[in-house]
Amino acid sequence: MTQRSENAFSFSVATAIGLAVSTGHPVGLAAAAGMPIVCLLPGSRKAAFESTLGYYAAGLWPVIPGLQRYIGSSVSPLIPLAIWLFVATLLSAPWAVAWTDRPAKCLWRVPLAFVATTIPPLGIIGFISPLTAAGYLFPSTGWAGLTAVALLPGVFLAARGMAPRVRFAVVCVAFAACGLLAISGRVRTPVEVETIPGWVGVNTHFGDVSQRFRDYAAASFIQHEAGESTARVLIFPEFIVPRWSEATEAFWRRTLDRSRKRGQVLVIGAGLPSTARMSNARPAYDFAVAIDALEGRGSSSPGTTKAFAGSSPEPVENTVLIVGASSGKLYQRVPVPIGMWRPFSNVSVPLRVNGPGVIEIDHQRAAVLICYEEMLTFPVLASMLQHPTAIIGISNSFWFDDTTIPVYQAAALRGWARLFRLPFFMAVNS
Repeated sequence: MTQRSENAFSFSVATAIGLAVSTGHPVGLAAAAGMPIVCLLPGSRKAAFESTLGYYAAGLWPVIPGLQRYIGSSVSPLIPLAIWLFVATLLSAPWAVAWTDRPAKCLWRVPLAFVATTIPPLGIIGFISPLTAAGYLFPSTGWAGLTAVALLPGVFLAARGMAPRVRFAVVCVAFAACGLLAISGRVRTPVEVETIPGWVGVNTHFGDVSQRFRDYAAASFIQHEAGESTARVLIFPEFIVPRWSEATEAFWRRTLDRSRKRGQVLVIGAGLPSTARMSNARPAYDFAVAIDALEGRGSSSPGTTKAFAGSSPEPVENTVLIVGASSGKLYQRVPVPIGMWRPFSNVSVPLRVNGPGVIEIDHQRAAVLICYEEMLTFPVLASMLQHPTAIIGISNSFWFDDTTIPVYQAAALRGWARLFRLPFFMAVNS
């Protein structure tokens, strides 16, 4: 096989793996573990970059229709395409840098590429990481399984430069270690951890609750569920209450009092006014916003709310509120770039990469992932360092219901729950 055909084969396999990942099927996520090997096999740095770009471009294609719906029809269709290509290029760059014609160096270059695409700044857009495969390949093994996924590709690539007998021995030992790790995790404990008795994740179908009257319908539904359910902890989706204020709390007072008396905890995805400092500059008068607001035509994305004439969009932060028998709140650490987190803008939700990711609920330490965070690796691993006893994912998927993104989010979180042997709960508004 010529070098050109080898490069073409690497590109084709990497693209196929990316497409498999995009489906959100566990087999696709597990196959992603082979991406570093396939993408770093070509004979040049350029070919390695092209293969990696094929993986990310194929794996992230659902972002295109999802962004088109999230941003709105008023924006050029070229914008989602540009964002898709830009993100795929950025994530491919560290793997191109990791390529080397000296196989032994792969032992440390591959782990460094994993680090570069996992932690901020690239970690803020660190989608479809091969590390997500750990939960399906090595369940119940925790950090050991994660380390295996990060190190083994470098071992296999480094073996290319060894003498045939040494290479054979190294590959056999590596495969044996993989087998033992995979079997031990499945034998020692059940792969799927039992849920916590009395905890329930509630899915809803209200669509964009920022639209007129839908927020009231959603609030009424939650209050009815809280009153009828015998569950000790009820978990509701992201942004199901678009704006929590003193007036909102007054509307909820009777439900909250009843929940306290019953020892019931409500976990609610809500919007809270941003704590970020706003510019003192007087906003310009926007007639279009004023007319839309008065006629009820305005719609807002989860990160902002449109106001009446004379005011600018007010940033609202995605928050998990703990109310009822317990109280607390947890802010989303990584809001959607550009859509919510807007660097150098007067209207922005803050990025909290060092913020807490675990909150106590009903004597359990719950790692909470809010919508966009479910697609990333960094928020999950940062939460795992805080020793949680459960994982909660809440999201608002109506923006992406016609794509495979919600499927991928659920599969990724389930994989992390399998890896660290934690009970897993999800609540989605579609």
